[in-house]
Amino acid sequence: MTKGQDMEPRQEQALDAAKLYYLGGLSQGDVARRLGVSRPTVSKLIQTAKDLRYVTIDVHDPREVTSDLGDQLAERFGLEEVRVASGPADPVGPLEELGRVGAGLLEDLVRDGELLGLSWGETMWAVGRHLQPTTRDDVEIVELKGGVPLQPKRTREYETMSLFCAAFNAYPRTLHLPVYLERVETMRALEAERQVQAVLQLGRRTSMAAFTVGPIALDATLFTLDYFSPAEREHLLRRAAGDICSRFYDDTGQICLPDLDARTVAVPLADLRRTERRVCIAGGRSKVRALAVALAAGYVTHLATDAAAAQGVLEYSARHGLGEG
Repeated sequence: MTKGQDMEPRQEQALDAAKLYYLGGLSQGDVARRLGVSRPTVSKLIQTAKDLRYVTIDVHDPREVTSDLGDQLAERFGLEEVRVASGPADPVGPLEELGRVGAGLLEDLVRDGELLGLSWGETMWAVGRHLQPTTRDDVEIVELKGGVPLQPKRTREYETMSLFCAAFNAYPRTLHLPVYLERVETMRALEAERQVQAVLQLGRRTSMAAFTVGPIALDATLFTLDYFSPAEREHLLRRAAGDICSRFYDDTGQICLPDLDARTVAVPLADLRRTERRVCIAGGRSKVRALAVALAAGYVTHLATDAAAAQGVLEYSARHGLGEG
């Protein structure tokens, strides 16, 4: 550990602020007055103390499964971190608990200057509702896929982006486009537009991506938005294992329907796989197949899930020979 006399002034001030706040029980306003700085500066100093590991916080929540399931998933699929929320083993999954755990994971991972790619959907909206404001600078959040629906149904695209930007004091880079187009020619024309091209290129070089996986079912969000022809719908129901950022993959993790994929306004899965930190937040038994295949295909480095999905993925992957176990 760094000796006191070797500390930089900023480090000493961060340690003083943390001791007053955590040990002295003072409010951030009181700490600001004691140190003669502004309240926002105190917030930054406390975050600096956390980043330097002068402060570590352990919350022992009996509702969370710590980790035998998480450890097994991490080992089987070579994941960097897994957090597992407890909750009732229902088909939909406990979105509030999952949102809370996913938010905590993202708060720990997002750095200053982050270029964060973001998907949308009910799960990501639940995560956004649980995010706490953090002290981060120069964060940009890039939509990884279009989100304008053909039907008057809410995709939570705008709400999710707003919640994430507010939490990380971030600048939004949005894609105000449908996620699927009817013709490849339209897709090529849009990709040539400078503003659209800029956002798509940012999506391809994000330092971190946050997304969920979608199950294959008639009541799944993408199947209720009237995007697909009858033939496409039938093909996806028969052959797809799941979707990431509205790009459908089969049981080998490869693109399931190339014609549809060519008309999809979203980050390509090959580019997503090259992103440094790929945070998947997905739970519920309905997503077991989609999640197991995504993990085996290497689309995920960090995972937030629930106990029902974690157990289901381990069982599914054992039956189908997925992962290293």
